[in-house]
Amino acid sequence: MFKPFIDEDLLALTRNHRVAIFHRLLSLRNKLLPFLHPGSITTDVDSKALYELILLYHPELVLSEDLTDHDIEEFRYHSKRMLSALFPTRPSSCLVEHHILQYNTNQIPMYYIQHEQINDWKYSNQPLLLYFHGGGFVFGDIDTYSCFECYLSKSLNMLILHVDFRLVPEYSFEETIEDVINIYKILLDSDSNIHRRLIGMGDSSGGMLWIYLLQWIILNNKPIPQGVILHSPWPNLECLDRIDRVSMDNILSLKLAINLRQLVIGKDTYWFEVTDEELNKISPKDNSYEGFPPLYITAGTHEILIDEIRDMTTKIKLADVEVILDEGKGLMHTYALFHMWSPQGRCVQEKIRQWTQEKLSIGMQSKFNINNRVTINPECI
Repeated sequence: MFKPFIDEDLLALTRNHRVAIFHRLLSLRNKLLPFLHPGSITTDVDSKALYELILLYHPELVLSEDLTDHDIEEFRYHSKRMLSALFPTRPSSCLVEHHILQYNTNQIPMYYIQHEQINDWKYSNQPLLLYFHGGGFVFGDIDTYSCFECYLSKSLNMLILHVDFRLVPEYSFEETIEDVINIYKILLDSDSNIHRRLIGMGDSSGGMLWIYLLQWIILNNKPIPQGVILHSPWPNLECLDRIDRVSMDNILSLKLAINLRQLVIGKDTYWFEVTDEELNKISPKDNSYEGFPPLYITAGTHEILIDEIRDMTTKIKLADVEVILDEGKGLMHTYALFHMWSPQGRCVQEKIRQWTQEKLSIGMQSKFNINNRVTINPECI
């Protein structure tokens, strides 16, 4: 009944028409509310509708403290269901190839994602984006994330490398970290100048993996990427102990984050028993950002991590690192991934596209023809 009133382009982009319909109804209601109750809407109506839509349509993502196998599978199921509804559909023009890369005796599954044609990244000068997915180190698969990564490939005109790193609790978190470090070693071994055409990106826990990897890169005197984009990153595992804000965020609550951290250290290990030496092997150092590449960080003002992300951004600036923190007003954890539903999300994706091309232009020094004339929506400036 409501489909005639919904944007046809939006219906074509989402797999869940019911979500699109409810989003439009909530947006229309939010446009009327200020006339009835002035000051009731403090952000744009579509972003407010997205926030309400997640509260309405999806249960809060939870993980029982029992941490049974059933609890973990339930969390994975609901996480995939939520993201699948909010991510765009995967167009037929987007190609996804599965590969197994090997470093010494370790094998790491990888997916190459690009529109129209996938070129061998080892023997070309095309720019690359190395993506570490979120999911609290427990969830994340190519079926879910390839939808967003296909969008990235087309928007940024880049080959996306999706790392299918090992997940807890089936594997130890040390093995997860080993996978992301080995992938970076493989890239450098294939092309010693690959960092000049490389951009990193990670969301949520994947952002923390990037922070850890950057500290490892600098400690081991390896070349850094041209830039890294972090969407609502966990600064480290310890930051959860400093959170005192109440959040309405249905994507990442404090209770969920703490239970995910428990899986990282082991079900039978008490957090207060973890030594500094053990923590250094699985968590980024809290104040070690010297030598980092330029960073573009996004975070929603309603998420539990916002204060910790702001504090980390301040420390990064004090380390003389170029960093941008782009906050989504009134929005949730990883809001930038839900660009279809929010003007703030669309704007930040446009700004990231311009930022990425600027960083690649510096690194590749005109070895690759990159169009720097990116038109930005005036409302996003």
